[in-house]
Amino acid sequence: MKFTQVFEITQWDQAAYDEAGSIQLGRATVGKTFTGGELEGTSSAELLMVGTADGPTAYTAMERFTGTLGGGKGSFVMLHGATTDQNSSPGRIVAAEGDLAGMTGTVEYVHDEQGARVSVDYELP
Repeated sequence: MKFTQVFEITQWDQAAYDEAGSIQLGRATVGKTFTGGELEGTSSAELLMVGTADGPTAYTAMERFTGTLGGGKGSFVMLHGATTDQNSSPGRIVAAEGDLAGMTGTVEYVHDEQGARVSVDYELP
């Protein structure tokens, strides 16, 4: 099943962990809320990021959604990331539990003038 849904970023706590030279490595803990669609719940993500004096260049994230998907209650974990030359952040569902156990699929995050949204294409056993 495939759908696209908007979400809200509710937390962004960022800090550098390596600032040697002109390249900075950092991490951010990010919280999101999903309402009004197939996903109803929250997620927590840990992002690893790299930036230069010209700005951000890339990130990778491990994110756990907890709540309901299409009426099934549980959680699933997504791995996603992008570089600044990409228009979206593609990823995969890598683990799931509860009513969502065995779930597989892909995710794609987009942040643009239309707002923040995620597209999920998934299958349940």
